[in-house]
Amino acid sequence: MSYTVLEYKTLDSTNTFLKTYHAALNHLTFVRTRHQTQGRGQFDRTWASAPNENILCSVLLKAVPLSRVEHHKQWIEQGLLTFLERAGLQTTFKAPNDIYVKTKKICGILTETQSEADQFTYVVIGFGLNVNQTQFAGLNATSMCLETQQTYPIDDLFGQLVQHLLSTYGA
Repeated sequence: MSYTVLEYKTLDSTNTFLKTYHAALNHLTFVRTRHQTQGRGQFDRTWASAPNENILCSVLLKAVPLSRVEHHKQWIEQGLLTFLERAGLQTTFKAPNDIYVKTKKICGILTETQSEADQFTYVVIGFGLNVNQTQFAGLNATSMCLETQQTYPIDDLFGQLVQHLLSTYGA
């Protein structure tokens, strides 16, 4: 399966990047940054994340039939849930777009689309996964590090996550 991974030190938002450049990019382009200056959640809420401590990523899907968008959202949701469960975390999905460990948020998902006629020109699904961050300034959040008491090599973990997602794509 053909895919692309683009990595940047800093971006305003991985979703914004893919929406801006979607026409020049291929289907299944993953973009990752080590720091987002204008990360967003649902309803234009801010997604704040400490630089170099988390996985901040979006994936571009192109020419998606209208009837398949929910399937793609569930692909990312279920992929993240099983990835975290394999890391030893008991997670739950809280609709419409959050993953929790017990009562604390560990991951947020944001889906944005552009449609025409009977298909989406693009579907961009972004996610922020709290990995090594330990302080969340008044937020009800947690991270893999806080939950497992271990620090993770972000680059390796990201590579494993992409491979996991690709292994379940289209399933």
